[in-house]
Amino acid sequence: RSMPDRKQAASEAVVICTRNRPSELARTLESVAEQSGAAQRPVIVVDGSDRDDEERTVEVVRSWCDEGLPVRYHRYAGTPAGTRQRNAGVDLLPDSVEVVHFIDDDVTLRPGYFDALCKVLNQKRHLLGVGGVIAKSEGTSPRPLVQWAHRLFLLRADQPSRVLPSGHTTPAWPTGENDVQPAEWLSTCASSYRAEVFDQHRFDSAVEGPSPRLEDLDFSVRVARDGPLAVVPEARCVHRVSGRNRRGTAATTRERLARRYWFVRKNMDRPLNRLAFWWSALGQLIALVTSSDPDSRAALRGHVQGLRQAWTCAHPLLGEGADDG
Repeated sequence: RSMPDRKQAASEAVVICTRNRPSELARTLESVAEQSGAAQRPVIVVDGSDRDDEERTVEVVRSWCDEGLPVRYHRYAGTPAGTRQRNAGVDLLPDSVEVVHFIDDDVTLRPGYFDALCKVLNQKRHLLGVGGVIAKSEGTSPRPLVQWAHRLFLLRADQPSRVLPSGHTTPAWPTGENDVQPAEWLSTCASSYRAEVFDQHRFDSAVEGPSPRLEDLDFSVRVARDGPLAVVPEARCVHRVSGRNRRGTAATTRERLARRYWFVRKNMDRPLNRLAFWWSALGQLIALVTSSDPDSRAALRGHVQGLRQAWTCAHPLLGEGADDG
């Protein structure tokens, strides 16, 4: 099922993957429509919703199509997964597209978001991808509070957009200057790549299920081996973090740990990196045991389950041949 095909020659396009979030998608499309040049920037919504939400998502897309936004609906026929839906969205783009923007279906873009990213890509032709600064809510900073224990256990650092030896990452945040910042990874919550990247790289289709998945970390680190990535502080957005399609505390903690180990094995598979991963897992265990947070008991249970999955390679991504994606 699809909306009328309104393919057009365009130098950039937006891919939004969604599942069972029609109301969240409507707010996201509103912020896309408010960007300058929106009428010349095609948007493809790749939907993996269940039946009821599929109908509502179709109506959301149609309403914005009627408003003049060049948005196209595509029903993903396979088993829904953000990785597969993004790959499908890329395959649907016109050949003229040179820049592919990915945003999540629960993101609000601040004015000038696309302009800021494309300006940098046009000026710095060596960059393969760029990303914006993502806040969890209005007025908040994505910069985490880094304590000595975080550094000791390789969980956080004072530099933005870094991949630590343990496989843990730091988010992008403003550093006081609007200069473009080198990045070791980008979040598909809000990131953009040159279309040529997809001739060599795709999202790992073996990665599925609700967040956290870490497929954006896996993808961007592989791209970064071919050329540099950067963060553009002037490109701002708010990740509203929808509660739909998300796991509970225990399951989230379990999946994040097992998938972090999958990422390290796949992309940083050296003895020191594996050791750094287990060292960071120990630090997290100590933090959870000593925490007074109401959710810490559930998180501790999930952490122990994740440790067991990683150690025994019992997770689907860690089985034999799972690193070939």
